[in-house]
Amino acid sequence: MKQKINFLYLPNIAALIFMLSFQWSCSSTKPAADASATSNEEIAAAINADNWVFTAKQAMPMRGQTRNLTTTYEVKCGKDTVVSYLPYVGRAYNAQLGESKSPLDFQSINFSIDKSQDNKGRWIVNVKPNDYREVQSLNFTFFESGSAQLSVQFTGRDPISFSGSVGVGK
Repeated sequence: MKQKINFLYLPNIAALIFMLSFQWSCSSTKPAADASATSNEEIAAAINADNWVFTAKQAMPMRGQTRNLTTTYEVKCGKDTVVSYLPYVGRAYNAQLGESKSPLDFQSINFSIDKSQDNKGRWIVNVKPNDYREVQSLNFTFFESGSAQLSVQFTGRDPISFSGSVGVGK
């Protein structure tokens, strides 16, 4: 007894195979350039010297979906300046009329930094800008692999988190 092949399913199966192969060919599996370019010792020295750069790859708002970032967004920390250039997605509780730039696009020269390293090698770095009231704190977690996380607390907005990498500042 022979079974008949239902030819109605063949186009659907072919379309499924095409979509999966297209998705696999578009995905990136290469390691982050920042993580492979510097060693753990160089990153630790940069964090100790307050001379590092956090590069955001994904934004994770409190409400909504995670967004992959295609533009270079970063936070640069130096001895006397913190420069933040990050996007914001979320709810604002106080409306700023006429404001068109991100609340995470700022420069601070009056800030405090608290940093510590745990027994697993992770760095916890908290930056509190004193001259920019919109942001309460930038809470970084730097891992030995060069990857990093950032959680931002605001005074009148929903918090937002970012994932990315840490590198040595210039």
